Amino acid sequence: MEIKVEVPFQQLLSMVKALTPAQKARLRKELDEEKPASDNKEDDFIHFLLNGPVYSDKDIAIIEENRKSIAAWRTKS
Repeated sequence: MEIKVEVPFQQLLSMVKALTPAQKARLRKELDEEKPASDNKEDDFIHFLLNGPVYSDKDIAIIEENRKSIAAWRTKS
């Protein structure tokens, strides 16, 4: 079962400030443990971009030829 509650930021901030030092340390530890997971997603995205499919020179030449054909067809119409 999952329950979602919307808490205004200022209210959340005052709740965090009211925590004991031990609770704050525990919260800080929990928040710090989440960082590698988000960094991992960023690394995966960067890996995808760097290793994704690329156009060869032949593909680029075909695309350029198609562009010219389309432009010529448009000027005829």
